[in-house]
Amino acid sequence: MAPVILFLTILASPALGEDFLAPSNRSLAGGCRSYGCSSCARCFNPGARPGVMCKTGGGGVGYHCSAEPKGGNDVSATFACMDWTFGSNAMRSAEASFRAQAGQDVYFGVGTYGTSDDKQRGLGACYRLKVDGMDKDIIAQSINTGWDVHGNQFDLQIAAGGTGAFNNCAGREGSMFPGGQSAWGCTYGGVDSYEACRALPKSPRQSHAMRQAGDSLVSLCEYSWKKKVRVSGAGRPAGACKYNPTLLDVSRVRCPEQLVALTQLQRNDEPHSFTATAKARPAGFPNSGDKKCRSEDPSAGLGYCLTRMMDCRKPSGAFKDNVQWDLMVAGRRVLQTCTSDGYTRIDVSCGCSGCMC
Repeated sequence: MAPVILFLTILASPALGEDFLAPSNRSLAGGCRSYGCSSCARCFNPGARPGVMCKTGGGGVGYHCSAEPKGGNDVSATFACMDWTFGSNAMRSAEASFRAQAGQDVYFGVGTYGTSDDKQRGLGACYRLKVDGMDKDIIAQSINTGWDVHGNQFDLQIAAGGTGAFNNCAGREGSMFPGGQSAWGCTYGGVDSYEACRALPKSPRQSHAMRQAGDSLVSLCEYSWKKKVRVSGAGRPAGACKYNPTLLDVSRVRCPEQLVALTQLQRNDEPHSFTATAKARPAGFPNSGDKKCRSEDPSAGLGYCLTRMMDCRKPSGAFKDNVQWDLMVAGRRVLQTCTSDGYTRIDVSCGCSGCMC
């Protein structure tokens, strides 16, 4: 099966209005034959968009592909996709398509969010974020969730935004990018200046796909500074990597098809609107500006903060046990992750070989 690599164009879709919810439009026969199955009866995500087959030993295929890279060029582990990164050419193309079809001018992104007010802690849902200092709102999809991220914070995937505790980006055998960790800045927060972006590697070890997509890690990092999704600690009391922009508004909204086309993760309980509504806002929003992000103060928590990350690791939305069958659109029940080049998609229609689930 030919590799699935997403570049600048977004899958064609009908005109998007406020009432639009894209159907899966996939045959449930899907790619089960790739797993040695005659039917998809035992698969969690039949009808998913095809991709390359994972070759993890011990039955780790499809959505069970390992999150632990072992090195080499074979597809034995899976990673976060680099075209999900804020400002990638694929994201910017998706934004332009959405603007033309829905008449709304926003940025797109993905990241980590968590809320106890949702049956799935927000996983798979999209949120419209108004960020202090930014010229446009962000519509970002939650593809990851965790105990340390709450409903008044969003952790956005941006280039060199901080590799965190589970770093698959750099510094060890099998990491996506070459070289050590030092160029990546702080563990939490990443590089702390526009100038520091230049020390980053431009491309993954398997560099062809990123180059063909017209992206580079350096330019994506620089773009994040230009668009003010990060704040430097230079000359400030708490120092590097301690400061973040303030969230002025958060509301769950309908996920644009152009964004879902990149993640292949979609809920079936979408709100009606792409715009913020009182019913879909978590407590504390809209924020008139009196509540500031105080991430520089360890005792203040991360409420009202747009934080940042990039760990290159398989997100929690790619594990089937983290999503509920009845909340997801058929064929888009789990996040479609990438090989170590950051662009070629893994097949996630099933999770067993020879139907031996």
